[in-house]
Amino acid sequence: MPADELVLKIDNLAFGGKGVARLDGFVIFVDGALPGDLVRARVTRTRRSFAEARIVELLDSSNSRIPPACRHADACGGCAWQTLTYKAQLEFKQRQVAECLSHIGGLPAVRNDEPVAAAGLWRYRNKVEFSFADDGNGTILGFHLPGQWRRVFNVEDCLLHSPLTNRIRNYIRDFARSRGARAYDQESGAGFWRHLVLREAINTGEIMVNVVTAPGQFPDEEKFTAGLLGAFPQVKSLALSFNATSAQVATGLPFKILAGRGHIYEEMCGLKLKVSPPSFMQTNTKMAERLYRKVLDYANPAADELAFDLYSGIGSITLLLAGRCRRAYGIEINEQASLEAVENARLNGMGNASFEAGKARRVLRQILENGLIGEDPPDLIVLDPPRAGASKKEIDRIIKLGAARIIYVSCNAATMAAGAARLAEGGYRLARVGAVDMFPNTPHIEAVARFDRS
Repeated sequence: MPADELVLKIDNLAFGGKGVARLDGFVIFVDGALPGDLVRARVTRTRRSFAEARIVELLDSSNSRIPPACRHADACGGCAWQTLTYKAQLEFKQRQVAECLSHIGGLPAVRNDEPVAAAGLWRYRNKVEFSFADDGNGTILGFHLPGQWRRVFNVEDCLLHSPLTNRIRNYIRDFARSRGARAYDQESGAGFWRHLVLREAINTGEIMVNVVTAPGQFPDEEKFTAGLLGAFPQVKSLALSFNATSAQVATGLPFKILAGRGHIYEEMCGLKLKVSPPSFMQTNTKMAERLYRKVLDYANPAADELAFDLYSGIGSITLLLAGRCRRAYGIEINEQASLEAVENARLNGMGNASFEAGKARRVLRQILENGLIGEDPPDLIVLDPPRAGASKKEIDRIIKLGAARIIYVSCNAATMAAGAARLAEGGYRLARVGAVDMFPNTPHIEAVARFDRS
């Protein structure tokens, strides 16, 4: 056996999903390994306190290992836990939330609520981004190979999104391939086709297609538009975005509408929501509804209360709070999303919901200095920050507002735990915490925690 290969018994899963083995106390993270596996692994990176490795041969399988469901499993790696039974997935995810709060947050053990299991293990994503590339035989459309940002493999059927949007992707790939224009190459800066973003409103059936290209003449634009809408009448918004930079980004770009509306409509928890190309919306619609119900259960809003919703996006949680509170106030950094939230309030007849565009820490500082006109401090604060979590300044200003209850929603239990530690220092007690499995067959987990003012 080569010197850089080891036989390892996997005994745990790390935060992020890699298998954990120990060799004379030294930790080795093994990509794709599961607890109970016996593997021959090749070391790919060594550090002072740990090493990383990949499986060369599976010598003995874990009792929790199952065959992968996806034909692209070996190339993709996106659904890293599809070889782990779903029962084991939930157990590990619940444990990871608790361990983050304990080890990172330094909080005493709190009984986790039972995790909210996924409504379906596949076909749950309402938004997917693909990259165009050239494989030497023509244009392909798919995902980047793990850790290889210049290489793309062609996707035929991604099990994360619906059969309909898979057919739309393949239709657009075949059109691009037939027109001769090449995919963009980051190294040379040449080429036309760059990305494809598909969004599907699960409850209304409306679909948004956003094609991202380098600047230039779109080949047979009218034929493309007529053909796509003729083949897929569910497409209610067809947008074209231009990216003139070398950055491999698919969203946040200027766009023009080729056909249909500049938005689609979705319905969630009794709300009608307008969604445009740059808008953020939870990517698992069915589980977002269960997540929002859990937020409302934890928040227990009263009719005479003022509620704040930080990082409010297009206003989903703000409007649900407004339906139960005297008034709800949303804060969102993205101005376009904030404008859409105002429109969504109008669509749903929520005159007691208002929105402010700006960084949370800046808006909170203004409220602390000047007050919210005509209002007392908030009784309830809900925050759902991006993966990096709420900043120290934001948490400190939330603490100064003195709300009786704080509901923290997070897609990263580690950053939530850091915020939880700060809240504990500021006089808040972790009262409840639970996981919501928004992303089955992946290591990712959404967590909801309630903090009560001591």
